[in-house]
Amino acid sequence: MRLFGLFLCLSLSAWGADSLQQVESQAAALKAKGDASGALAAYQKAAELDPKSPRFQDEIGFLLAVMNRRDEAMRYFQKALDLDPKFAPAHYHLGVALWLAKEPAQSIPQLQTAAALDPDNAAYRIQLGEALIATGQYREAVPHLKAAAALQPNNAPVWNKLGNALQKAEDTGGALDAYQHAVDLDPADTGARNNLGLMLVKMHRPEDGIAQFEKVIAADPSNNMARVNIGFTYLEKGELDQAIAVFRDVIARDPNIASAHYNLGVALKDKDDLDNAKPEFARALELDPGLSEACYMLGIVYWQSGDFTQAAKEMRAAIALKPDYADAYFMLGTALKQNGDLTAAEEALRTAMRLNPANPGPYNLLGEILRKKGDIAGSERMFTEGTRVKQKQESELGTMLQRN
Repeated sequence: MRLFGLFLCLSLSAWGADSLQQVESQAAALKAKGDASGALAAYQKAAELDPKSPRFQDEIGFLLAVMNRRDEAMRYFQKALDLDPKFAPAHYHLGVALWLAKEPAQSIPQLQTAAALDPDNAAYRIQLGEALIATGQYREAVPHLKAAAALQPNNAPVWNKLGNALQKAEDTGGALDAYQHAVDLDPADTGARNNLGLMLVKMHRPEDGIAQFEKVIAADPSNNMARVNIGFTYLEKGELDQAIAVFRDVIARDPNIASAHYNLGVALKDKDDLDNAKPEFARALELDPGLSEACYMLGIVYWQSGDFTQAAKEMRAAIALKPDYADAYFMLGTALKQNGDLTAAEEALRTAMRLNPANPGPYNLLGEILRKKGDIAGSERMFTEGTRVKQKQESELGTMLQRN
């Protein structure tokens, strides 16, 4: 009986192995055909035959996710990881599912684990890089997107994403190189070409930048953002009349572009046309209520007009939108000082210094306020610190100019 039992067990084991191979082959074929339901049933059968396989649990989760059954999918990804904590695909798929569920704090660690377990998988690196960019972790995104670009050197979108990360990380030269790669690989990508043009402008090559924007418009005459960028380039060059003409042309084509109204407001302000600048900033805010820079510039215009109460109101609005807005705190302090509210001005200026210790302006202004309040020693400390910060700033600028 024992021998018969052993023989029976061996026979069933062999039959199961053969059946599993057939079921897995069928599941893969159905998945390749796009038959998610059929493939799901087949992988579920495979998982019954081999319940210790993390791959089958992961495949089930993937197909459930494809069928928009995300919560169920995540349970299967976790089952796969319970079976094998180092199974990279399950970490990746769980990370993607959590990202789609708007859970970045849980998603990113899963994506990081997947990339660490399989560093040569470009898809893992790209997804992680995109997630890091979306959460403002630009410098952290760069090495992953660089690795993806090395793995897929002919992938133009990857180079464009890398350029975006480098640009946000304030590596203008690196961003320029990455965008150039993207454009060389796909000359028809107007988004990458627009980005390239902006980097050329930032690298003090305005004419080359305008040439790129004009190529975008030649390929896509409806691309008003390229026109905005041309106007921005004229603004950067100080050619205000040309900038104003371009922005007004854009607004005539499409009156609902916030950046066109904002930049037109800047150009008008720089020409001291404050009355016409105000409605442009206001319109930009109507179109994009989160545009903190428009609140700030509107505050500057009111300050220049002598309306310090309204200037302070706009600076507070800018800070509400962007709590770490050091320049807005500085200007808030300036407006409050002009209105005689020295205590509130002091608080705003100290916040400006905390957020940006490298700006000498708040130190000097606070020095004036403290002197008015009778704190002579405190005033002298502020003036001394303001002088030190300014000298350091000038020294760093001199070093940078020598390098160039």
